[in-house]
Order: sequence, then C-alpha cells, then structure tokens
Amino acid sequence: MQNLKKLIELVAYKKQLDLTRAEPNFTDNEWLLDAIISEVEEVKEEIKPNNRAYLEDELSDILWGWLSLVENLKGEGLVGSHEAVFKRALKKYEERILPLKGTSEDHAIWKEVKRRQKENLQREKLMEEGSQCKKTTK
Repeated sequence: MQNLKKLIELVAYKKQLDLTRAEPNFTDNEWLLDAIISEVEEVKEEIKPNNRAYLEDELSDILWGWLSLVENLKGEGLVGSHEAVFKRALKKYEERILPLKGTSEDHAIWKEVKRRQKENLQREKLMEEGSQCKKTTK
C-alpha cells in the first residue's frame, strides 16, 4: 500500500505541473476518461502468455489514468479523496461478497444487496442535495 500512497502523491504533483503549464487535456475529465478507455484496449492486446512486463506496464497506465481522474474530480470538489473512493469500494464489495455462500443462491443474494445499496445511494444523494440547499440559502 505504500506504493499506492506514493503514486497518489505523484499524481497530485503532476496535476500541479499540468495546472502551472495550463495543460488543458490533462485536467479535463472527458479526456482522462477517453485515455483510460484507450489504455483498456491496450491491456486487451497484452493479455497473452509470457508477456507479464508489457501487461503490467499497460495495467499501470489504467491505474495512473484512474488516479489522475480522481485527483481532478477531487480538485473540482466532486469527490472527497482517493481514500474516500477506496473506502466506498471496500464497503460496497464487502457487503456484496461476504454474504455469498458459493451456491446457486449467490446471484440472488448479490442482486438483493445491490438493490439495497442503490436505495442507500439515493438516500445519500438526497441528503447531500438537502445540505447543499441549506448552504446556498444561508
């Protein structure tokens, strides 16, 4: 996990450089998403035997793109932090995976947990919108 922390710090440093240079692409969410999609295509091409170095290199490009996107969204106030996204992902998948039993019931369990999670997300969004309304009326 130490490497991940260093990568996040490097992404933040790179974003500051991009802002200093007024580099429009590297701070544009759409461009970053397109770059990630492009890297996914490159990963597909590298999935083959005896190709670990190239595959890991391309996977690292997806990771870099994702970290850069989150850094940009964080700067715009659209997400809290990389850690907030990691925390949400952990909670989401623990809730979905830990109840599974390795049986034919798993699909139904997954579907039910996902349904509840969507309801909770909707409530969270409504609360967030409500708190934003209070801030703007003050």
